[in-house]
Amino acid sequence: MKNKGKNTMTNFFAITTILSAILAVGSIEDCAGACIGNENWTAFFICLTIMIICGIMTILTMNKKGQ
Repeated sequence: MKNKGKNTMTNFFAITTILSAILAVGSIEDCAGACIGNENWTAFFICLTIMIICGIMTILTMNKKGQ
């Protein structure tokens, strides 16, 4: 029962990592040249920071084989 909480947090951090990566790329998408100059670099760096933090937390909360 103790591992269930750890697995839930691992899943949460993993999903957040993937979603923030998608949002980061979407923030600086070029719109095939139609919207040049409308990139949102602030949102990109916020999503990038969240992605890195959640990626590290995913690795740290993963179950080890010895436990």
